[in-house]
Amino acid sequence: MADGGVLVMKLGNAGGAKAPCFDAKVQSGKSPGTGASLSAPLDSVRTLQSTLQAKAKSEAAARFYSLWDKVYRDDVLFEAYRRCCANRGAPGVDGESFEDIEADGLASWLQRLRQELRTKQYRCAPLLRVWIPKANGGQRPLGIPCIRDRVAQMAVLLVVGAIFEEDLFPWQYGFRAGMDAKMALRRIHFGIADRGAREVVDADLSDYFNTIPHGELVRCVARRVADGTVLATIRQWLDAPVVERVDGGGEIRTTVARDTNRGTPQGGVITPLTQKITSSLNDVSCCAAGA
Repeated sequence: MADGGVLVMKLGNAGGAKAPCFDAKVQSGKSPGTGASLSAPLDSVRTLQSTLQAKAKSEAAARFYSLWDKVYRDDVLFEAYRRCCANRGAPGVDGESFEDIEADGLASWLQRLRQELRTKQYRCAPLLRVWIPKANGGQRPLGIPCIRDRVAQMAVLLVVGAIFEEDLFPWQYGFRAGMDAKMALRRIHFGIADRGAREVVDADLSDYFNTIPHGELVRCVARRVADGTVLATIRQWLDAPVVERVDGGGEIRTTVARDTNRGTPQGGVITPLTQKITSSLNDVSCCAAGA
């Protein structure tokens, strides 16, 4: 798990089109002479994840003390950008789009972010509040990070997520690779049709994302992650202020999450990981109570 990197050989929008260019080539420092494109995951990142996951699986009580240097690896940041770009999404509070980044030079943009992370000078920007309609006629608030913060969050997720994947229960289907709601329904059907179960508990946690307690969440993460920089950065994202733009060009800035020590922003890349970790804790509590 040494600090390996990638050499960015061709990045940017070479064709002059408005959409980000996906024919960028990189060469892995771990596999000289093999190329990868911006549309395909890097083998070196998958190897890192497999190593961390194997360690977590073999040692259920193991804590990981040195993770930050993995977060700002060149290949991890490149893969983080690739995934964020594939997800698309609107610009955050700074107005910077993927097109802007690639027009100005992706290689230099990633190196600036890497330098901030490596020197521990990184500070997240406020979230941009956006409202989207709900099926019941209400509105759901989203907190949109700027792309720079999205990439940093994805880099942490690539590293830390592999560790916590081994701690999740097999019946947890939300926000997991290769799993979806249909698989959960098939499991329920199997329990009823083939195993004779006659009771189904249907529960919904009201306003879940906005009420997750920061203290308990960070303690759950710290059970596996002992890297202080990783923990402090996650806390920074949890405490990020929110900016909402109003008619007339004004802005309203709030710090509810920091003031109440509760809530994770819906719209953040790191939010699904916080949901999985805390829901796993809820499942333990339910099992202990005999639910």
